[in-house]
Order: sequence, then structure tokens, then C-alpha cells
Amino acid sequence: MNDNEISQELTWYKSSLLEAKSYLSQKAWPAKFPELHARFTTVAMSDIDGCRKIAGELLKDDNYDVRLGALRLLRSLKLRDTILSLMIIRVALKEEGLREEALFALWTKDTYKVLPQILEFAEKGYYQALTMARYLLRTPEEIHQGIAIARKYLLSEDYEVREASLFLLQKYASIPEEAPLILAAVQKYLDELFISALKKAPPELVLEPLKVLRSPIGKEYAEYVDLTHTIDFLEKKEKEITENKIHFFVEGNKE
Repeated sequence: MNDNEISQELTWYKSSLLEAKSYLSQKAWPAKFPELHARFTTVAMSDIDGCRKIAGELLKDDNYDVRLGALRLLRSLKLRDTILSLMIIRVALKEEGLREEALFALWTKDTYKVLPQILEFAEKGYYQALTMARYLLRTPEEIHQGIAIARKYLLSEDYEVREASLFLLQKYASIPEEAPLILAAVQKYLDELFISALKKAPPELVLEPLKVLRSPIGKEYAEYVDLTHTIDFLEKKEKEITENKIHFFVEGNKE
């Protein structure tokens, strides 16, 4: 697209986004304006440079609703592009009011180039950043940093944040080593996923605390059921460990 065509496109998008502003808070926003999204996708697929110029201008617009709408358009665009990622991360760094929208928009882009910034937001407790980091960490240094951040937020009062932290630890860390911290989270919140995660913990470390935790809870409650499933699993695991030790001891004496 030439400059005149880009100018015309910008005018159309700004007008359309302002028309759509009353729906911007709705998750189903793309479905409300299929023409808007279809046109943006067509531009991106046929002229990526033109798309970048349009997106860049929309993200710098003085009107908040235009900037928000631009992020929604980029979020709906299933196209991996590093330059678009850099544009979006600049918004996240600069504008706190649009930070979460910007992080959401990064999901459909090639985000590894902006991993340092994503880790920066993860360090501040943004669950979208924690979740993205789980898919992007590559080097030992990155993994070490990600694990440290996840540990920091495993006891967060925000469920989404601590859930994202748990998932990251399950992927990159040793659950037996993380068991004391996961147990602390279970004792504080009784989250189902955390209770289940302790099935990979050493029975001698968590079995008795889980029984103590379960004792005052009525059998009719979901937490009782969740704890019982993990306790039963750990008791079976403990029994197998003991039997294996006895077996090896007996076999060793035979020799």
C-alpha cells in the first residue's frame, strides 16, 4: 500500500473502532464486528508492511479507545510477527492501563524476541506473562529465572497467578524439591491442582501434613475428596517404596 492508501485505511479503522467502543469490554467483541477483523486480516496477509504501519499508527493514536481497539485487532490476528510483537510490548511497557490487553495480544505473535520484557512483567506478577514464559523459556539461565519467579508467586492471593506459577514449576522444576512450597500453598488455599501436584512429592514429607489438613474437613466437601485422592495415592506409593526396600534388602542378604 502507498501512503495515500494507508491514510485511507487509517481513517476507516479509526472510525470503525470508535463505533465499536461500546463493545470493547466484551470478550465476544470480534464476533460483533466480523468485517473489521476480516479486513485487518486481509491487509496483514497481503501486505505485512502496510499492516505494521497501520497498527503502529493506531497504537499511537491519542484516543484510548482506538489504541484499545488496535490491541484487540492484533490479538485476533493469528500471525506470528516479531515487529508487531515489539510494537505491542512497547505499549505494555508504556501504558499501564493497556498492559494486560497488550500481554494478551502477544499470545498470537512470535514473542521470544521480547522474552526479557515478558519476564520483567512476570516478575511483577502478571499471570499472562507467567503463562507465556512457560512456553518460551529455552536456555538454562532463562529457566532458572522463570523458576525463581514462579516460586515467588506460588502463594499469591490471585488464583490465576499462583496457578500459572505452579504450571511453570511442573514443567521446568523438580516437584520433589518444590514440595515444601507447594504444600504451603495447599495449606493456605486448598486448591485442587496444587493438592494433585503433591502426588509427585516424597510421601514422608507431605503425607502426614495432608492428613492433618484433611481431619477437620467434612467428607461432603470437594477439598476432602481432593485430599483423599492424593493421600491414598501417596500411601500406595509409600507402601511400594517400603516393599522395594525390603525386597532389595532380602536379595542383598542372599548374595
